[in-house]
Amino acid sequence: MGTTLKSLIMSFTKSIDLYNYLLKNHHRRVTIIAYHIGNAYGVDEEQLSNLVIASALHDIGALSVRERDELIRMDVENPQPHANLGSYMLDSFEPFNKISQILFYHHWRYDQDHTWVGYKGCVPIESYILHVADRIDILIDTTIAPLVQKDSIIETICSYSNTLFHPDVVKSFVSEAHKDNFWLDIDSLTMKDVLEKAISDSFQMEMNMDLLEQFAYTISKIIDCRSKFTTSHSFGVSAVAFEIAELMHYSDEKKREIRVAGLLHDIGKIAIPSELIEKNGALSLSERSNVQTHAYFTDLILKDVDGLDEIAAWASHHHENHDGSGYPENLNEKTISEEMDILSYADIYTALSEDRPYRRGLSTQEIASVLDQQFKEKHGEKIYQLICDNLPIIDAVCKSAIRDGINRYQIYEELSKQSIREG
Repeated sequence: MGTTLKSLIMSFTKSIDLYNYLLKNHHRRVTIIAYHIGNAYGVDEEQLSNLVIASALHDIGALSVRERDELIRMDVENPQPHANLGSYMLDSFEPFNKISQILFYHHWRYDQDHTWVGYKGCVPIESYILHVADRIDILIDTTIAPLVQKDSIIETICSYSNTLFHPDVVKSFVSEAHKDNFWLDIDSLTMKDVLEKAISDSFQMEMNMDLLEQFAYTISKIIDCRSKFTTSHSFGVSAVAFEIAELMHYSDEKKREIRVAGLLHDIGKIAIPSELIEKNGALSLSERSNVQTHAYFTDLILKDVDGLDEIAAWASHHHENHDGSGYPENLNEKTISEEMDILSYADIYTALSEDRPYRRGLSTQEIASVLDQQFKEKHGEKIYQLICDNLPIIDAVCKSAIRDGINRYQIYEELSKQSIREG
């Protein structure tokens, strides 16, 4: 396969920094700040790797403009919901277990250091470093030269030492903050620069199919949990696509690759406001155009990952139509592969089965009718007929995947309500 975990991490973290409408540049800047402070503090190689990856992902649990706006205050009143969600999104991928823990605690007050949540363990030092780095970036006025502001920012951070912030982390920050390079790096280094410097060789592991599926499932949670209406969408698309591939007698390897493509097909929605996904009513022409860009961003995020060429192509072209009216490349019947059609039908079947803000999920027969009337010509007779011939099987797989996704999200919601800190 030739795909390494490091290349996947770098591709996805870059996508959040560049494309997420809420978080553009914030993750990159926080990652650079955390990298400097972590080095000054003297964390080891493994801790530094986990710290920079956690920093590059730390606000993935902030799903809306309202949540983003609440996070820009120095002492956030209720940060734990987005920290819980971010941690939940990562905990299904074993190499990210420590990173999940760091995210869970990344707004933890130092004066609460004697308390922690039992199932998450004690607060790691990386969380305290990330907390300071995050708040430093919140204090920076991007309209003013950074060197002009540094003294006032140092003073503000120091005023919270031993209460909001870990005092030793504050000392490490101060030791770095007196250097001009520290401030100039924040605007000058790229996410790729800092990740290449900080991620250890342990993350150069080549991904086997088991790890790739775990990683893809983790990414799918990050995308799907942005709306209660899509909590199981990618998982459902993946399951339906896999079942279609099985009915078509594909090889085991090809079936699993299609399952991964299903999990990753909507990764480009990181660029789409969740308010559009949850809109209760028809989208305007401008809003629809905005939503359609997600296929382009899926391609942009995945295409440079070594070894994922075919998976990236299938995932990013699930909205192409045989008559050339689809997107993002207006492919036609001659240039659309069978695997793309499988992803297209799986996406449509799952979406029609799910509840949406403006309608309930459709019945099996209603879905079959919609496929016949609206999509058979666009995505081909062959797979349409296979679905019709196996409708009970396809529907059972889809509905089961949707229920599983909803149940997982409900478990998360219960965890996020737990306010008791266990020591």
